[in-house]
Amino acid sequence: MAFRLETEGHREFAALADVVRTFFASVERRGDSVLTAACDQPICLLSSVDPPVSPQQARAASRSGRSDRLVRVTSGPCRREGGLEAGGVTEEVPLHDLRRVLKRQLHLLLEGALGLSFPWGSLTGVRPTRIALEAIRKKGRAEAEKELLDYWRLSPAKARLAAETALAEEAILSSLEEGQGLLYVGLPFCPSRCLYCSFITQDAKRQAGSLEAYVEAVIREARGVFSDGGQGPLAAVYYGGGTPTSLPAPLFERFLQGVLEKAPLAAGAEMTMEAGRPDTLDREKLDLIRKYGFHRLCVNPQTMQEATLKRIGRRHTVEETVRAFRLARSLGFGDINMDLIAGLPGEGAAELLDSLEQVMALGPEHITLHTLAVKRGSALDRLPVDRQVFLPDQALIEAVEEAQESLRRQGYRPYYLYRQKNCLSGLENTGFTRTGGSLYNVAMMSDQVPVIGLGSGSTSKVILEATARRHHNPKDLLLYIDRVEELIRKKKTLFSL
Repeated sequence: MAFRLETEGHREFAALADVVRTFFASVERRGDSVLTAACDQPICLLSSVDPPVSPQQARAASRSGRSDRLVRVTSGPCRREGGLEAGGVTEEVPLHDLRRVLKRQLHLLLEGALGLSFPWGSLTGVRPTRIALEAIRKKGRAEAEKELLDYWRLSPAKARLAAETALAEEAILSSLEEGQGLLYVGLPFCPSRCLYCSFITQDAKRQAGSLEAYVEAVIREARGVFSDGGQGPLAAVYYGGGTPTSLPAPLFERFLQGVLEKAPLAAGAEMTMEAGRPDTLDREKLDLIRKYGFHRLCVNPQTMQEATLKRIGRRHTVEETVRAFRLARSLGFGDINMDLIAGLPGEGAAELLDSLEQVMALGPEHITLHTLAVKRGSALDRLPVDRQVFLPDQALIEAVEEAQESLRRQGYRPYYLYRQKNCLSGLENTGFTRTGGSLYNVAMMSDQVPVIGLGSGSTSKVILEATARRHHNPKDLLLYIDRVEELIRKKKTLFSL
């Protein structure tokens, strides 16, 4: 038996495939008008647009966000003699909303056919707060939340979260001045590779011979990209990876100094250091982080359960997390983020909430609550994974909601949010803050701000006509080192558009 989706009058297969993957293990395209997926019951649906729309027309309207043309979008059971059977849905919508509506209608029909209700309803994209903010601007928060509930099918908790976070993100983005951008500097080395990690990370100890060559390549890239002063000013800098603090202290200082002496920083630029592995932090490195102007620090345990840390491949203890946090505090760091992940192997609600209580007791300014995603290329992805884990699990959904309420009770408020593919129960990652949140996090996810990415696997982007155009550095370490000069030329071309 199988699920079959026939299309007529459009070819928006990528958008519809996102919805199909939400409900089924995979999706296959057949010919010019059909998508199929394995299913334990026969389901055949038709998605049609009248008058017909070409992919070029749909893409142009979607990118511009405006159109003066209406189209009729209909989704329902496959056509039989006499037309569509009862139970379909039809809407007349502006052309630029076509993809959203096609996805919403298909989600609505599959939700009914399979008896599944996802917490984010028919919003399958990375940034659901964009739709929330559009609705808030048109009709106010109360009516926007009602639209998220009734039209987009969000749960009450997610409708509230989307609206609350959308307003916080908008406030943070409003602090950016015209022409300002972001800088990301990546280091693909960690003390070990976590079970869920999909980055092309190397073991810093075993790859000691590559560390210096890599650092010098990033510095060369920075010098080339910033040689003419045309990319700036930079409102926020983020050193991530990997774990930059896995470098030996002398090379770590070189990594900071060599890039930052060339980067055109704006006055008061936000500067964040990813020190996600607590076992890589000591007084010497923390002193260097402060010396070079970093005031925001990430110390990320992911869990405060010793057994889970071992299970997922992290080579530090809960005690080391606490010690690293307290050392950073004693040296004057007053803006610290800590990450936790819901749904880690072997953990349930009790373990998640206990970890959260331990982290909140330390009092970091920010806590980011992720939900586990099975990422392509991760060790977790290579294990046998029951696709049922991606369907709604009420226990996990309730655990995440309870964790978010605990954060609110302790004075934390959501300030940015994004979603990932293959995330358990279709859930989300949300940053909570007691202060103002991170400009870098919000601006990076917004696709409204240019980004310069340095290092292997990093991404640079410019925003042209409300659309992000990207350039990706190679993930392969040696290929990146060998191609630095070519990458500099490509970035200069990108930022001259």
